Amino acid sequence: MIIKGYIFTYLYIFLIIGFSTLIYKDGKGNITRKIIHIGVAFYYFIAYKYFGSSIHVIIPPITFIIINYLSYKKELVKSMEEEKSPGTIYYAISVFILALISYFKPDFYPYFGIGLMVMGLGDGLAPIFAGLIKSKKIYKDKTLTGSLTVFVVSLIVVIVFNILFGLDLHIGKIIIISGCSLILELFGKKGLDNLTLPIGVALVSWILGVI
Repeated sequence: MIIKGYIFTYLYIFLIIGFSTLIYKDGKGNITRKIIHIGVAFYYFIAYKYFGSSIHVIIPPITFIIINYLSYKKELVKSMEEEKSPGTIYYAISVFILALISYFKPDFYPYFGIGLMVMGLGDGLAPIFAGLIKSKKIYKDKTLTGSLTVFVVSLIVVIVFNILFGLDLHIGKIIIISGCSLILELFGKKGLDNLTLPIGVALVSWILGVI
C-alpha cells in the first residue's frame, strides 16, 4: 500500500511536469506553470488514500522542496522557472507544513486538503479567468475577476470537503473561509502567497470546524 503510494505520487507529479515541459515555449511559461500549480494539488488524494496521517505523508513534500530549490537555482525545469520566482519552493514548503500538522493531528487532514486545493485551484485559475474576463484592478496587479474566482473556487472546495468528510461547517462558516481566501490571495505577495494562502485557509477552516 505504502509502496503504491510512493509510485503513484512520483509518477503522477513527474507526468505533470513532463507534460508541461513538452508543451512549453519561450514566453509561454505562465500556462505551463499553472498546469503544474493546479495539477500538483491533486497529490492530496493520493496521499490521503495511501499514506493517511502516517510519516510517509511528509516525505514527498520534502523531496520536492529539494527538487524545486535545485530547479529554481539551476533552471532545471524551464516550464516552471521562467519568472525566476521562489513560488515553487514555497508551494512545496506549504504542502510539507500542512502534511506535518496532519501527521501530529490526524483530524487536521481534511483542512490540509481544503488549504491545498484552494491554493492549487483558486490561485491557479484566478489569472486564467482574469485573462479571459477583463475587469478592473482592485489591488496592484490583482483584478476583480481573479479575486472572485478565488472566492467561488473556495466556496466549491469547502462545500465538497464538508460533504466528503462530514465537517461541521455551515454556510456562514463556509462564506467566512472563502472571504479569507479572497483576502489572503488579494494581498498576498507574489510567490509568497503559495505559503500564506494554503496555510492560512487550512488554519481558518480548522478553527471554524472545531468551534
